[in-house]
Amino acid sequence: MKRPSIARGRIIIYRIFDVAVEINLSLIERKAGEGARRLKFSKYPYMKALEITNPPIAFDLQPFAKLLFDREINVTVVAKAYDFGVISIAFDIPVPESTSFEELEAVTRGLDIDESIDTKAAEYVSQLMETLKGSVVGPEVKSAFLEDYTIFYVERLGDGFEGIQSEEFVKRYDPSRLLLYEARELSDFTRRDTLRHSFSYYPDDLVIIHVDNAFILDPTGSLDMPDILEFANAQFLELRYYDHVIDGELESIYAELTGKSRVALFRLREYGRLVRKMTRTVSEITELTEKVNNSLKVTEDIYYSRIYRTFMSLLRSRDWEVSIAEKLQVIINTYKMTHDEIALQRGHLLELGIIILIVLEIILFIVK
Repeated sequence: MKRPSIARGRIIIYRIFDVAVEINLSLIERKAGEGARRLKFSKYPYMKALEITNPPIAFDLQPFAKLLFDREINVTVVAKAYDFGVISIAFDIPVPESTSFEELEAVTRGLDIDESIDTKAAEYVSQLMETLKGSVVGPEVKSAFLEDYTIFYVERLGDGFEGIQSEEFVKRYDPSRLLLYEARELSDFTRRDTLRHSFSYYPDDLVIIHVDNAFILDPTGSLDMPDILEFANAQFLELRYYDHVIDGELESIYAELTGKSRVALFRLREYGRLVRKMTRTVSEITELTEKVNNSLKVTEDIYYSRIYRTFMSLLRSRDWEVSIAEKLQVIINTYKMTHDEIALQRGHLLELGIIILIVLEIILFIVK
């Protein structure tokens, strides 16, 4: 059976970083002028299925050349800044005309283990942070928190396969090896499991989402779907990061509660400071996580929203949200117990003071 080749396509490699508490997008927009553009979905009718509260701003960065497909390929670089403190670096690699899918698979296997991608992304983020100085609240690139994602985007097929329907395409070519970076033939079970999250709106388009990457066949060339998947990855990164932050706060609280002095009466000042810290932690984390969760809202249950929800489910974002909520509840419960302990000890201290005053009055009366 004749297999299709790629007439026009691209590989988009994402590296997504947590860099700040907040990024002032309006300020960046005013400073950058025409050099910055807001994210905006283009496809009708399902562009209204998702509503972005404060759309991220995109910047074109300096491109570079890379040896791929046995030739020098010019890689364009686009950065996006999200208001909840995330910067995404996207490397857009054009696929040469008439490239076979077997050649694409071989190149992507090499890119999957190419450490220079991470190095290059870190350099771009570092440069961008210098450029955005003054628009970033609490700047700090957390190198330990990084999301990576790859999209294989085919806009047009070659060899007489233009306009082929998606069902026929998957009969002619199995995308599962591409998505799993495998060179060997895969079992039917693995193939079905890999391709089970497949979506199609028109007969000639196809979206297959996977936890680490996605395959898109779209004759329109729209970047709506890559933008949605990128946004979801940015949200997921923040959930992971705040879960880590709460873990650190809990360790700190437990350490302070089990300090050397176990007599609460002599630690009222420390307890008071700890209570204020817990109150601040709950307030800040709640506000930040709500900002992340509300940054993109599902308004209608149609094509875009279904893919977004499925992808968030694949990332197990709900589990991370529940984990954050449960840990915040632990802090709240600890706050209540500590607050009650402070109130109790202050009551004992007040009673002790009254007793001392009564004794002093009796002594003074006897002396007189």
